[in-house]
Amino acid sequence: MDRDKLNSTQDKLSVSDFMRHVLDNDRRIYGYIYALIPNPSEAEDLFQDTVTIMWEKYESYLPGSDFGAWGIGIAYNLVRNYRRKMANSRLQFSEDVEQLIECEAQKATSNLDDKLNALNRCLSKLTREDKKVLKLKYEYNCTAQDIAGKIGCSVKAVYSKLARANDFLLRCVKRSLTQQNL
Repeated sequence: MDRDKLNSTQDKLSVSDFMRHVLDNDRRIYGYIYALIPNPSEAEDLFQDTVTIMWEKYESYLPGSDFGAWGIGIAYNLVRNYRRKMANSRLQFSEDVEQLIECEAQKATSNLDDKLNALNRCLSKLTREDKKVLKLKYEYNCTAQDIAGKIGCSVKAVYSKLARANDFLLRCVKRSLTQQNL
């Protein structure tokens, strides 16, 4: 009976640790997959398959090692298998081109959390109106005409506000990452 309780406690800890690791690395792993398969639906399916395999192989994960890199390795194999299956249905890249894309995808996702943190810091520096315009455009997918009607300005003014806010965010994030040597 005590042994069953011990196993149950260990299982709960394993699930808890696994979920924490997944939540800490999900954007990085999904971003990597999406960089290689730029279709949100297909990338999401591959991400779910990756997490499933990671859970099945969790016992082989070495504690203290890079969980995200381990997950990306699993995702890489799933993407390769997916591409093989799709070989007859669309343009395929040579092995060298696939390796180059894979390398660039790893670079692009390696410091994703730092980029998102920088973006959030920069977003907090925007005016309330600029935040509202960006939210309407990117979160609610409103057109410039819809935004103009909601905030009471011309469509041209909306485009100017979007351009100014996007330019500010781009410069702010680049400056922040440069200061962090990323």
